[in-house]
Amino acid sequence: MNIHIPEHILSACRQQDRAAQEQLYRLCYEPFMRLCLRYANNRDDAADILNKAFFNILTRIDQYTGQGAFVGWMKRILVNVAVDYVRANQRFRFHEPVEQAHEMPGQAQPDAELARHDVLKMLRELPYTTGAVFNLFAVEGYAHREIADMLGITEANSKWHLHQARKLLQKQLEKTATL
Repeated sequence: MNIHIPEHILSACRQQDRAAQEQLYRLCYEPFMRLCLRYANNRDDAADILNKAFFNILTRIDQYTGQGAFVGWMKRILVNVAVDYVRANQRFRFHEPVEQAHEMPGQAQPDAELARHDVLKMLRELPYTTGAVFNLFAVEGYAHREIADMLGITEANSKWHLHQARKLLQKQLEKTATL
């Protein structure tokens, strides 16, 4: 995420300056909303995730110690809120006993001209937990053990969800290619 937060905005946010808080929100809205849309099934749910995350960011801004990038600190809060959202929506979970899950070898690469919104649409069509696992693993870079802890599932179940996501996305890409 290439977001530059000027130091004066950060300082003013620490002082609970409403104008600075609004500036911070506006600077981060677009890239953070894109991230939220990867976890939510619709724009309203994504906006809920984003607003809860910003509430946490603005009320805990004094906890940022200055170590590491401020945007990275904010992103971590955002991902945690998104994971909480996935966990809270139990009705979207897909449970299946898993003995072994294997990675799918040789996945075809999506067409370079496939629009970003088409990929986002495909991700939203995945079953809820399956999409969350895919995002956490493939996009955010978490390990299966971390994902399992975050979502309250087993590591094998995390691997299965990733396998399912790849399989479903592959089918969607093949379907798109034939249109």
